[in-house]
Amino acid sequence: MSAALLMFSSCAEEETSGISTARSRMRPLVDAACDWMFGCCSSGELVYQVGDFTVDANDCSERLLDAIAAGVPLQLEQGGLSNDPAEGLLVLALSINEGRVDVNTAKVNECAEATRTRDCNVPVEVTGPVGRCIPSAPDTDDEDPCAPEEMFRGKQAVGEECAGPWECQEGLRCVDFGIAGVCALSAKKGETCFSDEECATNLICSYDTGECVEGAKAGEPCQFADPLRPIPGTETIRCAESLSCDAAAQVCTGGFCAPGSPCFDVFDDSDCPESYYCVGNFVTQPSCQQPGLEGAPCSKADDCSTGYCNPFDELCGMLLNTGEACFDDGECQSGFCDVGLCAPSFGPGMECPAFDNRQCQGGYCDTTVAVPVCTAYAAENGPCPNGNECDPLDDLYCVDALCLRLPFPNGTTCVDDFQCESQACFMGECATGAVIGAPCRTDGNAEPCILGSFCETATPEAVDGVCAELRRSGEPCDSPLQCWGDCIVRYGQQMCDSTPALAINEVWCDGP
Repeated sequence: MSAALLMFSSCAEEETSGISTARSRMRPLVDAACDWMFGCCSSGELVYQVGDFTVDANDCSERLLDAIAAGVPLQLEQGGLSNDPAEGLLVLALSINEGRVDVNTAKVNECAEATRTRDCNVPVEVTGPVGRCIPSAPDTDDEDPCAPEEMFRGKQAVGEECAGPWECQEGLRCVDFGIAGVCALSAKKGETCFSDEECATNLICSYDTGECVEGAKAGEPCQFADPLRPIPGTETIRCAESLSCDAAAQVCTGGFCAPGSPCFDVFDDSDCPESYYCVGNFVTQPSCQQPGLEGAPCSKADDCSTGYCNPFDELCGMLLNTGEACFDDGECQSGFCDVGLCAPSFGPGMECPAFDNRQCQGGYCDTTVAVPVCTAYAAENGPCPNGNECDPLDDLYCVDALCLRLPFPNGTTCVDDFQCESQACFMGECATGAVIGAPCRTDGNAEPCILGSFCETATPEAVDGVCAELRRSGEPCDSPLQCWGDCIVRYGQQMCDSTPALAINEVWCDGP
């Protein structure tokens, strides 16, 4: 568990167990967490976290301790390792309640002090619904003072249930069997095993001998059972954890990025280095290869230097000549499949008798002249008087007789807010948007409010209002249109949810 999760995931003290013991032993961390929240979170964030009925840090501590003692799964919004961000708090409390651990009081206090003294805001860029009410991370070179293995000493023996490794006696591990974890011995080097999970740290289970062994290190040899079919998981000489066997070089590497190494999805080339593709077909093991010659296995056109993968035999083939049967343009040398046959295509200035843009190389078929002729596409911001002069493959759109890219500048014709740089499309034109404090209307008969604001009215039924900033976590709302995120019901009232104000790169709990 991370320090962030353990801000709310407290501890205990020596030897004894039970609810009252858990309550008293966890108080240092709970107090520290509440002190930090009430020192860093805004009023809205506090309402969202602990309800507006929680009046101060002391009240926060008592309420959290009551919930812990009752075994209540809390709904605190804090990044962590599970869908229930406060699950660690309850899990660690149960460790004490059920007498599965002894606790190092000094380490508990050290964790509490580290939590209490951390900076308010997290020094990371917010790119999603994470980073909420989390203290700044400790120096990466330092040990996590809130690691449960540091604060707890496990008492559970072999075969006894465990919620995490901190509950098991020294030398044991907590193995997840789906319903519950069980403390188990770790097999030592040379001892028998069926899986890696049975082996001690830094050991793997050899599929060849069924014994725990040290895996081959980076740069050391590895081997597949069938070198011609290097399927991951069939190694006879395996690499250490986090390494993989490079099928081409037969050595352990840090991933599947080396040329010739196995890859997993022929339609996902991200495992392979630049200029390499995940190449394979229904009879070959996919591996990272450069585009192949005619006859090489393939599953997509990028796999072939010829630019054509025959869909019937999944082998690279030559592009089809004019007059040969085809299904789509990509099969033809000309790039033009017309009514099931490859047809000629032409460059700018040449006639296009098919009256089809696809017949023109790098342009469109201009049918406004007496004899249709292929014409080069206009450049960005170039004229498009007829509407077809913009290259769709270059993401250009003909708007107001100009070839433009999204989003459009103010004054450009639009049909939706997302098309405009200002995110404000009014009366069919990208507008500047009404600033905060300016009059507005909710019926669309006035310029919309600028990005990051909404039209606030005196009552939900009213039409006339004033542009106001979008509301943040815990602030009251009637509609999602008023919030950076969603408008939800929490603690018996409607409030904006925990979505950060991403448009302004905002973090949570950066000071009230």
